[in-house]
Amino acid sequence: MIKGKKIYLRPIVKEDIRFLNHWKNDEDTYKYLGGGFMPVSKDQQEKWMDAMIDTTGTNKRFIISDNEDVPVGLVGLYSIHWIHRTCEIGIYIGNKSAQGKGYGKEACRLIEQFARAYLNLRKIKLNVVNDNEAAVRMWQDLGYEKVGEYQAERFIQGEYKDVILMEKFI
Repeated sequence: MIKGKKIYLRPIVKEDIRFLNHWKNDEDTYKYLGGGFMPVSKDQQEKWMDAMIDTTGTNKRFIISDNEDVPVGLVGLYSIHWIHRTCEIGIYIGNKSAQGKGYGKEACRLIEQFARAYLNLRKIKLNVVNDNEAAVRMWQDLGYEKVGEYQAERFIQGEYKDVILMEKFI
């Protein structure tokens, strides 16, 4: 486990399907994420679980749990490039009652520390939908800098949205 003050990060286990599937099927949770919102059955998602659990490759995903052991979201490092020492980051807080408590920010700080101290990574990149103002603000507060923008990149609720490219040297 990767322990913080209000939350900790732990590896995903197969039993997490009940939370992950609920969150995956929530439009508000998934509409701004890279894969977009697309409801999926528990049966279909179970087929992906082995890949989500696997931390031996270039993706490292963790469940975010509060100190009462309640899963509240997911954070991950993706597309790790071992030569360039870079990766991408993604996060969501799927548990609605846990939103706005700083868990996302703390989870990002924890995974950044893990990436630097144990994976020897040096830079983390991300894409964030411009309209997702809370996420843009969080990334800025965490020290990520805008390095570019894709125009009309993602189709969300009937409209194409711009996506901001950000990065941080850790």
